[in-house]
Amino acid sequence: MTEIITSTKNQFVKKARSLSQKKFRKESGLFLVEGTNVIKDMPSSVEVEYVLATLQRQGEVEHLFGEGGSEKSREALAFTRAQVYYVSDEVMQYVADTVSPYGIVAICKMPSTEFAMPKGNAVLLDGVSDPGNLGTILRTAAACDFNDVYLLDTADVFSPKVVRATLGGLFRVRLHEINESDALELMSETNSAVLDMGGMNILQNKPSTPVLLIAGNEAHGVRDSLKRAAKNAYSLPMKNEIESLNVAVATAVSMYQTL
Repeated sequence: MTEIITSTKNQFVKKARSLSQKKFRKESGLFLVEGTNVIKDMPSSVEVEYVLATLQRQGEVEHLFGEGGSEKSREALAFTRAQVYYVSDEVMQYVADTVSPYGIVAICKMPSTEFAMPKGNAVLLDGVSDPGNLGTILRTAAACDFNDVYLLDTADVFSPKVVRATLGGLFRVRLHEINESDALELMSETNSAVLDMGGMNILQNKPSTPVLLIAGNEAHGVRDSLKRAAKNAYSLPMKNEIESLNVAVATAVSMYQTL
């Protein structure tokens, strides 16, 4: 009979619960990945410490990384050797970040976010604060082969909301947490291009690649110091008296213009 954890005071439950707070994510170097769709897309480079699941998901757990899983699945998933602990629905509700938890969470080690120069197309996000926007941009960056993403004063990339919004894209790009000095150095060494309403029409002036696209905060845009340092500026044409687009939409369209 499968043992089920029913106490929220269990050490593994308490650790998983603490990862809802940035402070404990930083201290432990761990973050929480929730849901089968995101978990099954994790590459083998992701280190998984352990997995919590409800009994209702036991079949999926065994199919994905148990003895019944295919060899292909077992090779693709990082957590085939991670310990799985089954928990009650109440405990899963306590741990998960969503209102209606799916029933599987993986506790993973954070990848390195040290500053390094890009190896191709890249995007620098200045102050993007909405988790949904950040997650969408990360997923789009992976889809457009923008393999380096630089994070300057953004939302926490390892927060549960951002991780969910990426739908696995988080694991397909190299992340770099930087300060303003790093950003200026990066821009001086690359073909930097800021997204700004006063820039060239990007639909008529395709950026040369590799390029570093810089997108800014939802309310205030890119800070002035980065605007001044950029080698080029691009904008998206708009009609019907629309003055601006959501930062995730604008960044996505701009990245696709480089393909």
